[in-house]
Formats: sequence, structure tokens, C-alpha cells
Amino acid sequence: MKKRRTRLRGTKTAAKSEQKKLLQRIKNLKKNPRLLLPKIINSPETTKIYDKVYKELNLAKEQYENPPSLISKLFGSKPRDSLAKAYAASLTILDSGAPVMAIARFPHGEVNYVLRGSGVSKEKLIGVQNFHSRIWSRFAHLDYVKKYSLYIYALEEGLICTGTKPSYPKKLWAEVCSILKLKESSKIDLGLTFTCNSINNDITIPLKRLIKSKDNSYSFFLKNQIAFDVDFDFTISAKTKLSEIIPDLPDGLFNNYRQGKESDSQLWFNILEYQKDQIEKVDEIFLIVSDEIMIKSDLIDKLGSNNIDKEILEDIFLELKESIFLEQATLSSFIDYTWDSIGKNLAEKILKGSSESYNGENAHEILRELYNKIVSESLTRDYPKFVSLSEPLDSLDKVIRFLKSGEKEKAIKFIDDYNSNNNMTKSVSWATLICLNATSSRAWKYSKEEQALGKSLKSSVQKLMDSKPSDYLEVLEGISFRIGLGNKLEVI
Repeated sequence: MKKRRTRLRGTKTAAKSEQKKLLQRIKNLKKNPRLLLPKIINSPETTKIYDKVYKELNLAKEQYENPPSLISKLFGSKPRDSLAKAYAASLTILDSGAPVMAIARFPHGEVNYVLRGSGVSKEKLIGVQNFHSRIWSRFAHLDYVKKYSLYIYALEEGLICTGTKPSYPKKLWAEVCSILKLKESSKIDLGLTFTCNSINNDITIPLKRLIKSKDNSYSFFLKNQIAFDVDFDFTISAKTKLSEIIPDLPDGLFNNYRQGKESDSQLWFNILEYQKDQIEKVDEIFLIVSDEIMIKSDLIDKLGSNNIDKEILEDIFLELKESIFLEQATLSSFIDYTWDSIGKNLAEKILKGSSESYNGENAHEILRELYNKIVSESLTRDYPKFVSLSEPLDSLDKVIRFLKSGEKEKAIKFIDDYNSNNNMTKSVSWATLICLNATSSRAWKYSKEEQALGKSLKSSVQKLMDSKPSDYLEVLEGISFRIGLGNKLEVI
């Protein structure tokens, strides 16, 4: 029976090429253990720390090349540093090879390494055996960073340590800005700004990019920084269109973003929501449209396309007691937004019960109809009203009042919809259509006799259209007389 090979979970058979590369890396470390150590810049204290580590690495190398006797193993000196232990364990790969590799999984990826040594940490083995990698080489130094509060940076050419004070490499800053496609020289008014305090550099992500970004751009600056306090060297600030009112943002607003739990767009949304909440607490009324501050006159000009709409807006602003926040600048959205607090009361003042027809999105239509009625009545207020008029004169009077209110289309529609078999009424209507140049496609509704009489009444109807309030009664009585209804009309 064929023997089955067993393998531990989380391991794999290494390809020949992987084994070859790993063995070459270990050979390089055997020749020069300093490859594991960062380059120290302006920090004598850190140099002393890593000099001790280097001494331990050399001891591990010496004992590998010249294995000590049993007595020396028991009583002689041996590496005590955790990195030196991982180095010593990794050197044994040169003897046994690396047929089987373990797989370690982290949020930023997977890495292969060979398990060796007793009590040697996985992270140290990963850092030693993958010292060539910008990502994994840092694993060899995480405990030093924590213990001594160090700042280490992973560059293409290797690790750099600046001791207990951060000094972000300008080369790394330029690299990250290039990856994010940001230009330092750009002067951007609105956006999210990252400032690196140690090199006094800042960069801003513009507004248009922020609102669409699903990335956490800040994490790119931290990616190759291995630090005791990753945020210490950086300041995050933001300027929105609402910063004119609420310029200060609490530092806690950026906490989740610093931890990589929020994207750029999520942070931007949270900032705007915070500012809006604060604006509501300010003892002043602001008009915010699409996160932009507007003044009353500009908003009225933007939303009001005619005098009626502008009058509605003016009346709403007179009653406004709190700030307005609109997603889009449309008249309907503005009136719907203010309906419960203002619009509903305006409608009820004009006509009791009129607000009951509101369906959630027709506030503008309700108020416009009511205001149209008010305007129409005001424009025809000085014209005489009558106790009773015969059908031809009644329909003519209503049409003329529409025209006096500037509503020509309503006047023509009234004529079209008026269902009458009265020949005189139809003759008066035809005369009106002639004056309005609206006879086209309507002739079939009128007989030749009705059209003929209407044509003869044209000048009188035109005179009624052009009449002033003081002349209106006399002109209408003249038309009444011409169509055989007498020349005396009773005025209210």
C-alpha cells in the first residue's frame, strides 16, 4: 500500500524557484547580517541599540559556522536577542533546504516562510527570510519600534530609522504623492489636507475627487512608515464650503479615518454632517444648497422664474426661523422643504382647507395656484362686477378678466372648453379668437353666420380688451346692445 504524505494546514510544497530564491537570500544574510538592520540617521541612541543587535547577529553567524561543543552550548554565550535567534534559525535552511513553506495571512497580503527554531516568533522569521521586501522586512523590527518608540521607514533601497523623532523621507513623500496623483504646488481651496510636520510638507485632495473616492488616501502615507505612534507626525485638516461658518473641526471626527475604517468620501460626508449640525445651533439663519452657502437675494433669483414665484419665496423668507439645507436648488424642493413649517400656513391663510390637497410633492403647485388667484383678483379689482349677465356677456367677461390678469392661454382654453349651443355666445367667442389671433384650426366649430357676426364684433371686443376700469362698463354695454341684449347692465 502506497504511503500517504501528510502536510500541516497552512503550509505548501515550495516550488524549486521559490526555494532557490530563499536560499540565495539566506546566503546573502550569512555573508552580511547587517542587511537585516536599518540605516540609522541622526540618532546616536538608536545606533547603540542596533550595535548590540548586530553583535548578537554576528554571534549567531559564528556559532552556525563553528558549532560549539556540548559544554559550550550549556555554559557558553549564545544569542539572546529575538532577531538574532530568528537569524540563527533561518541559517539552518542552508543545511536542510526549504521543501515545505508556511503561509502567513495578514490584511495586506500573504507571505511564505520556513518554520525553524524552537520558541522563535513567526514575525521575526518572516522579517528575516523576506528582508528584501518593503512590506515584510518591517516584521523583524516591530518589537524594537514598540520598546524604544522608534520611527522606521521602508524605502525601495531598504529601511531607514530616524530614532525616537520622526523625519519622514522626502523621497517617500514624493513617491506617495505620485501614487495618489497629487501635486504639491497646486493651490486648492477646498478639500482634505495632510500635513507632515517633520518635513513641513502638505498636500490637498480636491473636493471633486473626495466625493467619489472609495480609498483611504491617508493610509498611503502610513503604509511604509513603521512607527510607535503612526499619527504623531501627521495632521489632517479639511476645508468645505461650510467652513466659512464652522471653521473648526474636532480631532475625534478623524479617528475612524486615521484607523482606515472610513474612505475619503465617507469622511467628507461626516464632516459636512457635523458642520450642518453645528450650523443649526448657530443663532443665525443660513441657506445651504448642495453644501454651498447662498444669500437670500441670490436664491430668490435662482429659483424664481417669474414674479409669482418670487412673491411666494419672499413670503416664505418672511416667516423663516431656521436654516435651510437643500440637496438641489429647485423651487419645488425648497417649497416642499418649508411646507410643514411655513407653506402650509400660507396656503390656509389664503384659502382655508387648501393645504389638504398636499400629496408630499405638490406644495409649489398649491401655492402657485393660490397666488395666481390673488394676483388675478388684484389686477381686475377695479373693474366692475355685475349682478347677473346673460351667457354671451358672462363668458366674454370671464375671458376678458383672464386677459387682464395676463393669462392668455387660460382665456383661450376657457373658450375651447366652453360648451354652448348659443349662437350669440359662439359669435362673441369667435370675435375674441380673432383678436387673439387664435382662429387657426378652430373654424370648424363655428358656422358661417357665427363667424360673420363675430367678425363684425371684432373692433368692439378689442376695445373691451384694451379698456380701462372706468370705460369697461360702457364698452360692455355697447356690445350688449349690438347683440340685442339691451344697453343697461346692473353693477354690484
